[in-house]
Amino acid sequence: MTLLAALIAPTAEAQDNGAQISGRGPAVIDSASLDFAGRQVGLYGLRGAPASQTCTIGSQVWACGQEARWAAQNRVGNHWVVCVEQGQDSAGRPLAVCYLGGVGGPELNAWLVEQGWALALRNDGAGDPAPYLAQEEAARTAGRGLWRGR
Repeated sequence: MTLLAALIAPTAEAQDNGAQISGRGPAVIDSASLDFAGRQVGLYGLRGAPASQTCTIGSQVWACGQEARWAAQNRVGNHWVVCVEQGQDSAGRPLAVCYLGGVGGPELNAWLVEQGWALALRNDGAGDPAPYLAQEEAARTAGRGLWRGR
């Protein structure tokens, strides 16, 4: 019975497989950061909205950062998430491309940008391409996510 409970219970335990970090249903910190049982991972190639960020639609203030976090949380849900490291940020935190259900499954990073819940990072001049510019343009044109307001 204990084995069965362990198999079906959600877990955010980080498993570090070399250049991969994986786990079931990691915590969503904001629309660009996941937490695998205390190990934070930044999503590569994008900039998320801090959960405390507000935006405006007309004269209405909107908790867009919290909505972006909820959107990411709903997308991640209880999926098994595999993050493939692409480097580190200035604080030494891994930056990764994350996939739902394993490598080859839906890519979380691209989804967040194409739904408008995160912005594509621009080329920093270090030779790294800006991988999500087309997704950002599509979200902006359609007025999705953060692009609904200012």
